[in-house]
Amino acid sequence: MKISYKWLGELVSLTLNPKELAERLTMAGLAVEGIEPVRDDHILDFDLTSNRPDALSHLGIAREAALVCGTSLIHRTIALNEGEANAESVASVEILDPDLCPRYAARVVQGVKVAPPPKWLAERLESIGQRSVNNVADITNYVMFEMGQPTHAFDLNLLHGHRIVVRRPRAGERITTLDGFERELATLLRTDLAIQQRNLDAVELEPRFTGQRSANDRIAGGRDRGGNAGE
Repeated sequence: MKISYKWLGELVSLTLNPKELAERLTMAGLAVEGIEPVRDDHILDFDLTSNRPDALSHLGIAREAALVCGTSLIHRTIALNEGEANAESVASVEILDPDLCPRYAARVVQGVKVAPPPKWLAERLESIGQRSVNNVADITNYVMFEMGQPTHAFDLNLLHGHRIVVRRPRAGERITTLDGFERELATLLRTDLAIQQRNLDAVELEPRFTGQRSANDRIAGGRDRGGNAGE
């Protein structure tokens, strides 16, 4: 898990330099295997154990950094410009297998135009090893790396019935993932979930694979979108 020292400093008051912080966090149980200078930043490479999913984000590491630094998290207020219409009047989510996914939340954002990301966003993601795609895909990845909450954006205009369906894969169902491989979903883990985007086809396999069609729907650049929805 790669963590940006500069990014971390926006979430917590740091009193230790990168080397000192790495040493203190390692002694506290979050092993830092290396420090790499990148531009005006330092990237800390963590070797996290499976019992620390809470540390799989900058916010998670920031909580630990606050303890070893004797400081506190930096509180930030996020302002949203909410529209008058409820999301339920525009899109819906149907969960067919609540034992695997008890909750799947969606928000509708209208007036979105897919475009290249701002330079700061692309550089921040690339500094921790995440390839930049476009403004929409990048901001979903940014939220995940900062807060530990996986998100995905779908083109609302391409959602069949403006509906996201969360279910188990069907027998014989196949998907071509971003690595170019076609995979039969039923041969994968039965704890995996398929995210149905349009018609009756799966386009996502949670938590591990994104389908090429879903990515293409996200990154077909230039034109205005009616909106997007994501988990």
